[in-house]
Amino acid sequence: MNPHAVEIAGEAMQLDARRALWWTRQRWLLVADLHLGKASLLRQAGAALPRGTTTHDLARLSALVDDYAPQRLLVLGDLVHGAERLDAQWLHTFAQWRERHGGLALTLVGGNHDRHMQVEQFGFEVVDELIAAPFVLMHAPVARAGLHVLAGHVHPGVSVRDGRIQQRWPAFWRGPRRTLLPAFGSLCGLSPRAPAADDHAFAATPGGILALRSSASGGSRRG
Repeated sequence: MNPHAVEIAGEAMQLDARRALWWTRQRWLLVADLHLGKASLLRQAGAALPRGTTTHDLARLSALVDDYAPQRLLVLGDLVHGAERLDAQWLHTFAQWRERHGGLALTLVGGNHDRHMQVEQFGFEVVDELIAAPFVLMHAPVARAGLHVLAGHVHPGVSVRDGRIQQRWPAFWRGPRRTLLPAFGSLCGLSPRAPAADDHAFAATPGGILALRSSASGGSRRG
């Protein structure tokens, strides 16, 4: 674990390259856009995808919970990808995950995909949004006077050039009034949008967090 310390709205935070945000004072662990069951639904639609995506993503989430020992885990929307058969294997896998972390408080800020399932069955407190000053936690970012927005939904990414090679990574986008979390799910694509000109972007790479500065042209540079 090698988190990157930042300050957001005056609060000490840590960006984890495993696509999670740690709020130090509250001891809250935040993630967004898990889209559990996406591979299962795509396979039912005919896509040739390997099994084990949910197991892999939940193992990553367990590692974060084990490392930080949070007081609460908050998911900023789209815990699940869509309606699923009751006998789907990933539902059993998720039930086992919940049993392992039975003492952990879970809060879900409901996202647009979550409406297709009764997500309360997974042991989450489900809310439309959550105000925890100086922040408002939501799924799709909408500006709120006097509060800094923490949200997901956008699946932010950033392009990083290293010599002639350019790669695109999931990223945190931190602006003056809102911070967007990267999508946690392995099968989530990245938004084609670039960070705003006044954003700081933090690429979540296999080697750790890479701090960047957005440019007016939409690219990013080290900063």
